[in-house]
Amino acid sequence: MADMFIRGQILQAQQENGNWHIGIQNISDEDAMLISSRPEVATVADYGTLNFRGEQEYTLHGKNVSICGGNESIVTEIFNVLDEGTFPKTENEAMISINAKDTLKLKIGEQIVITTPNGTEFSYIISGFMKNSANLMREDVYGVFLTTDGFRTIYSNETDVNPSEYTMFFVLFDNKGNIPKEIAEIKEQYGLSDKQVTENITLLGLMGQSDDSFMAQVYTVAIILFFLVLMAGVLMIASSMNTNVAQRTEFFGMVRCIGATPKQVMQLVRKEVMNWCRFAIPLGVIGGMVLVWVLCFILRQLSPQ
Repeated sequence: MADMFIRGQILQAQQENGNWHIGIQNISDEDAMLISSRPEVATVADYGTLNFRGEQEYTLHGKNVSICGGNESIVTEIFNVLDEGTFPKTENEAMISINAKDTLKLKIGEQIVITTPNGTEFSYIISGFMKNSANLMREDVYGVFLTTDGFRTIYSNETDVNPSEYTMFFVLFDNKGNIPKEIAEIKEQYGLSDKQVTENITLLGLMGQSDDSFMAQVYTVAIILFFLVLMAGVLMIASSMNTNVAQRTEFFGMVRCIGATPKQVMQLVRKEVMNWCRFAIPLGVIGGMVLVWVLCFILRQLSPQ
């Protein structure tokens, strides 16, 4: 049951923040490729955003549009936002958000035009649709996702900034390894500072793979509370048993006083103990199993799919 709860929390963290362990900024594409070739790394996905909060006047059909770019892994493995269709294969294809699809009545294969603040227009063919993010709904903007090359083309139209300055590389490790050690090795090998590397503390903490002091304190408090509850339960049961044993000792003493032999008293004790075991053990086991099943069912209903 505890394992199911942890898995549910991990799924929720992946849905809310993405399925990534670290994000790396200000590195070249070549270094990112070398990192992706490491045996302990499962995926490296590049990601960039433009007009994220709708303040730069990039528009689609007259409404602000948030533009993102990256490779296919970013929408299938890291953020899992692909809803319908396929990821763009060329610079001239794009995915759009569900709110744009519903409002503009768009379909796969149709053309859209994004207008930049300086009036330049970029045309794209819709290849698929992606789920609405919390930011899109909060800022009331449309969302468009391009390939890495397509995104860098529209970004370079506005500025000559090097791609490494606006691209984040999300790294997903193989969960079987020692992730903190692997992060330290990557930092040392590529000379990365703490500011360049962002850890997904929530996900790593739930996996028991975080060196963050806050998560360590949380687990310490959880362990202390576990032992306090365990001790309280043991003391309560022991107190109840002591009271019951005292009552039964008094009863068997009275039986002995009215003439029962020690052998007869022992027979009564054994018979009572066997009756307890015959009913208490099966009821305890069955009751515990039913309770665990009910709690697991509740956790399954509460956990994200």
